[in-house]
Amino acid sequence: MGTGVLEAAEVTHLVGVMQRLAARLDPDSIPDVEVGGLLTDLGQLARLAEGMTTLLARRAFDTATATGPAASREVREQVAAATGTTVRQAATRLETSIRLGENQQVAAAVRAGSLSTAQADAVTDAAAAAPDMTGMLLAAAQTQSVQDLKRTCRDARVAADPDLAATRRRHHRDRCFRAWSESDGEWKAYLSGPADAGARIEAAIRGVHDQVFKAAHAEGRREQDAAYRFDALLATLAGAATDADGTHSDDVQSRQQPSGSSRRLSGRQTKVIVTIDAAALKRGEAQPGERCEIAGVGQVPVDAVRELIPDAHLAYVIRNAVDASVAHVGRQVTAHQRTALEARGYECEVPGCRATHLLEIDHVTEWAISKQTRLDQLAWLCRHHHRDKTRGDHRLTGPPGGRRWVTTDSGVADRPGRTDGLGAGLGSLLRTRDRLLKIARSYAEQPWIGQWRGHPVRCDPHGGYTPSSAERPSARLAHAGAHGWTSVSDLA
Repeated sequence: MGTGVLEAAEVTHLVGVMQRLAARLDPDSIPDVEVGGLLTDLGQLARLAEGMTTLLARRAFDTATATGPAASREVREQVAAATGTTVRQAATRLETSIRLGENQQVAAAVRAGSLSTAQADAVTDAAAAAPDMTGMLLAAAQTQSVQDLKRTCRDARVAADPDLAATRRRHHRDRCFRAWSESDGEWKAYLSGPADAGARIEAAIRGVHDQVFKAAHAEGRREQDAAYRFDALLATLAGAATDADGTHSDDVQSRQQPSGSSRRLSGRQTKVIVTIDAAALKRGEAQPGERCEIAGVGQVPVDAVRELIPDAHLAYVIRNAVDASVAHVGRQVTAHQRTALEARGYECEVPGCRATHLLEIDHVTEWAISKQTRLDQLAWLCRHHHRDKTRGDHRLTGPPGGRRWVTTDSGVADRPGRTDGLGAGLGSLLRTRDRLLKIARSYAEQPWIGQWRGHPVRCDPHGGYTPSSAERPSARLAHAGAHGWTSVSDLA
C-alpha cells in the first residue's frame, strides 16, 4: 500500500481482501464479547467506503459521453448502477459529492469515517447556507441521531435564510403532488410544498392517527407507524369527501375508517401551533432574535402566519403576551400550558424515543411533592415510559431540551450480579415503600379530603377534623396514631 495519492489498484486489492473476510464470516461463531466491537468496526468500515464513493461520485461528470441534460441522466444512472441504489438516491449522492468538493472541513470528517452519507448530506446542505455553523453541525453529528441532526441542520439553514418570505414563495411555486405505480403495481406518491401548508396537512391527520392506532391494537395488529399514518390519511380524505357531498358510502367507511371507531377525534392535538413574538406579529416581520415558528416545522415568515389566522384549527403562543410558564397550585394543566407544551414539540421527551402518538403529560417532579404545576416541570411521555416512571423504575431529570432518563437507585434492584428474581422483587417493594412515604409526608403537610364509612370528611393534621357539608352530623371518626389520632370524638 502506498502513502501518496490513492490508486485504483489499491482499492481493487482491498475489495479482494474484504471478499475473503466476508466469506469467512460466520455470525453465530463470533463470541458474545466481540460482537459489539466487531459491529462498531464494520460500521466505520462501511462509512469509509460510502464516504469514498460519495467523494468520487462528482468525477463521473468528467467521464460522461453525452452532453446537456442527457449527461446528467447518464451520470445518475452510472452512480446508481455502481452503488446498487435508485436513480433518485444517486442524484442525492451526486449533490452531496459536489458540496463536499466545496467544503473541505466536512470532507475531512467523511475521510475519517466520522460521517455517514446521510449525515454528510444533511451537514453539507446546511453548511452551504450557514458556513459559520459547520463546526457546530459536525459536533452535533457525533451525538445526535440522524433524524435529530436533520432537524438541527434545518434550523441552522432557516436561521441563515436572509428572506424567508421569498423562500416560501419559491416553495409555493414549486409545490407538487406526484403519483406513480411500480412494476409490481404498488402505488407511490411524492408531495412537497410550503412548510405551513405541510403543517396543516399533518394536523388534519393527527386526530385520526390515534384512532387508527387504538383500533389496530384492539384487534391485535402491530404495524409500523407509517402504516397507521397511511390509514389515517385515507380516513381523513373519506371524511372530507363526506363533508363535501353530504353522503357516505358504507363500503368506503368500512374500508377506510378503523373498526369500532367514530368520527370524534382523539384528545391529541389536531391543530397547528404557532409560536410568535407579539412585536413581530404587529410589525409584520421577525427581526433577528425573534421567533415565528410552527411546531414541528420550524421558522416561517410572518406573512405565512397571517394567512393562517382565519383557520379555526390554529392555536397561537404569542410571546410577551401570556406567560404560560407561571406556576399554579392545581394539579391539572391549564389550556395555556397545554398549548405551550404542544408548541414545544409533541413527542416523548425520553432521549431516543420518537413516539408521537397517545402521549401523556407527566409532572417531572411529582405534584404530591412540589404542589405546583409549572411548564418547565411538565413533559410528554409515551405510555411505556410513563408506566416505567410511575412504577418507580426510572425518573426524568433535566430541563426541557436537555432531559435525561435515569434508573432510580432503590438499593437491591440496582445491585449488579443478581441473577434470581429476589433483587427485582425486593427492589420493587422498596420503591413502592418510598413512594408511599412521600405521599404520606405530603398528606401530613396539608388538609386531606377523605371518607369515613361512606361519608366525606376533611382531615387537618394540625387542627382536628371537620365533617364536610355532605356528612351526617352524627358521624364518628377513629383517630389513628400515624396522624395523631388518639380518641373517638363526636363530630355532631
